[in-house]
Amino acid sequence: MNYFKSHITLILALISILISIFLFRAFNKILKEYEKSIVNNYSIVIVSTSKIESLNIKEISSIEPISIKGQINNLRKKFKNIDFNKINFPYFYKLKLSKMLSPKEINRLKEKLKQKPYIKRILTHSSSQTKIYNLLMLLNIITKTFMGITGILGFLLILKQLEVWKLLHNERMYIMELFGAPFWLRGAALFKIALFDSVISLLITFGIIYYVTNSSLFTQIIQELNINFTIDYIKEFLFLALISLSIAVISSIMVVVSQK
Repeated sequence: MNYFKSHITLILALISILISIFLFRAFNKILKEYEKSIVNNYSIVIVSTSKIESLNIKEISSIEPISIKGQINNLRKKFKNIDFNKINFPYFYKLKLSKMLSPKEINRLKEKLKQKPYIKRILTHSSSQTKIYNLLMLLNIITKTFMGITGILGFLLILKQLEVWKLLHNERMYIMELFGAPFWLRGAALFKIALFDSVISLLITFGIIYYVTNSSLFTQIIQELNINFTIDYIKEFLFLALISLSIAVISSIMVVVSQK
């Protein structure tokens, strides 16, 4: 029973690390896609006294003119006694950002635009953009913190469990050391245990990931975010396999090398 419990401890620790790593990677990808969506839907409107071809500002990816012919036609119908042909209407432009900007960066961009003498007014959605940006940054910090804590605690738990396994094989390892056996041969039993449990952990983790990411709830959340988010399961499996085996090997080496 104790033998079984020790395996479960090692497997659960590895699963927690692998899931936290996957969540970190997945959230980063979702965050980037959501930032792209915000950038595509977010724009700054400027009013200019002259036509603008380019602004030579790196934060601006494109400039689109806004037609006001419809509004002018409505005014013509409403105020028939006014000759609108003699009125010099300003030019309206919609500016698209090259990337998602922080509130401070938005303010710096507005200052750059104000330096242009022909730009008379700048309209931004700073309040809503600030809230979205702050929310995304908060979620990013929480995810990184969660991954860091889970990774550290999981790795320490793995080392502790391997120390227990080392005590069980301590006598055999000591005899092999006296005969000059290399450390990898002395710790062969630990390596086998760690590698076996890492494979089991990988399969369980990937099963959980596949089930959750194909659930109706997860699909609904992605659809509501209106982003293009896909998972390359083969790539993720290979990446997590590399992480799982690396943790198993590194932790085993640390335990065997510490043998006195």
